Amino acid sequence: MRNWRIFAWLGAAIVVVFVLGALTVVAFTRTSTTTQTFSGPIRKVMVTSERGAITIRRGPAGGTTVVDQKRYVFSAPHVSATLDAGVLTITSSCPMMAFISCSANFTITAPPGVAVNATAQRGLLTVAGITGTVYSNSENGDFIYSGSSPAVTGYSLNGDITIRFAAPPRHVHARTETGNVLVALPRAAYAIDANSGIGTHEVIGLTSVRGASRGIYASSGDGDAKVILVP
Repeated sequence: MRNWRIFAWLGAAIVVVFVLGALTVVAFTRTSTTTQTFSGPIRKVMVTSERGAITIRRGPAGGTTVVDQKRYVFSAPHVSATLDAGVLTITSSCPMMAFISCSANFTITAPPGVAVNATAQRGLLTVAGITGTVYSNSENGDFIYSGSSPAVTGYSLNGDITIRFAAPPRHVHARTETGNVLVALPRAAYAIDANSGIGTHEVIGLTSVRGASRGIYASSGDGDAKVILVP
């Protein structure tokens, strides 16, 4: 009987701690939004975010706008954006003490032809309308691309990858360890390799052409991998 009471008290204490923690986050959460505009020719956008979503979307030629939305308790994330020799480099990191809540969401509006190199350690990564080459890497989050880039590379340790093209690409490499991969392509001749360690792999509406100059690789370690014809 005594042991039962001890476990009951421990359970109640844990619940109280979680409730108090949640109330603390709600009560002390702060938010702020900053907008920066960079003029002049920009040929590449490099983004690294420790916590938070990244959205990179097509905008007019000649300038790039970076909007960061910070959300934190006690300690704000550190955000840096610099332009050097046509390369816009954006980083976000949280202090070691910011274990309760800390994130920075980016919305980047860039000229369509820029190259993109983006890493989102924890958060959704979306690239839309960019026609330059795209490289993405995510530790824990999904990657979504839509547009007519000639080459897209997407890696995710734990997340889904969805890539949809408006024009036939030359090169696609999509790999997730835990999650699903979907690559949607316009009709053209492709050398296609779709594979999965545990889930299913399918090529729908297209036929792989050996030796084709356009290469498509879609792979999942623990999920489904599909390459389909754009509806």
